[in-house]
Parts: sequence; structure tokens; C-alpha cells
Amino acid sequence: MVSEEGNPSVTSGELRLAAMDLLARREHGSHELLVKLHKRFRRRACTDELVQEVLNALTDEGLLSDERFALSTVRQLVSRGYGPRRIYETFRQQGIEGYLSSALATAFEAPIDWYAEAASVYEKKYHGDAIVGDWDERLRERAKRMRFLQYRGFDAEVCQALVFDG
Repeated sequence: MVSEEGNPSVTSGELRLAAMDLLARREHGSHELLVKLHKRFRRRACTDELVQEVLNALTDEGLLSDERFALSTVRQLVSRGYGPRRIYETFRQQGIEGYLSSALATAFEAPIDWYAEAASVYEKKYHGDAIVGDWDERLRERAKRMRFLQYRGFDAEVCQALVFDG
């Protein structure tokens, strides 16, 4: 079958094969997979309905799961030293923010101590080095450390406690 532009249309079999290829490498969320499939077949006629039909079939077969993707993502981000704000933003961008609370609750045996996680990241980066220098240098260094922790996604209160009290 050929589209109006003269490009051959994508078949559901081709979409399924491409999706399976992507899923074989790592877990994907349905939104992410939708975007990747459209990108892969951008020069060929590919309707949203056809892609959604393939994604629904993969979900029904248990090969695609937003819950499993959310769980995998939260474990990965916490182990990399990211805080709750950065994790939420990643989930929002992936279109799976609805799974965040359940993923955080089931990813680990105990609730996450975000202060301890931030302290670990802070210690790894700064090795317990004290903030030294004159007033301006200390102020710049504190601001730099605060920005680092906030970029990692930790709350301002946690960042202040570590930088100013630590």
C-alpha cells in the first residue's frame, strides 16, 4: 500500500517488529515507545491508530508495561543519586507520572530516606571537604553546592541542612 506522498505505508507487522526490537534492549513506557516508533517510521505513512493498536496488543500480551517501566526507572534513578523532584520530572516527561507513588512504594522494601540519599550524594561529590575561604568564597561555594543538590532533585530544606549544617 502507498500513501498520498508516494511513500509505502507501514504495516502492523513492521511496527510490532520495531517495537519488539526496542523492548528487547530495555523497558520502555508506552508514550516513549509511541514517540520512537513515529520517529523510526517518519518517512512512511504511519497512523496513530495503527501504532496504538500495536501498543495495545503488546500490553495485552504483557510485553509492554508502564508499571514495570516505572518500577525500573525509579530504581535506576534512585541508585544514580537523584532526588524526588528530579524523579517526578522524569516521570512527567515519560508520561507515566500516575505510576510514581506506587513505583516508589514497591521499588524498595522500606520508604526512601531522602535526607540520607542526599547526604550520600553530597559526601560522594565533596568527600566531607569543609567550605573554606573568605566570606565571598564561602558564599559562592555554598551556592554551588546548593545548586548541585537541587539539580539532583532534592528539596531546598534537605540541601540547606546538608550545606549549611554539614
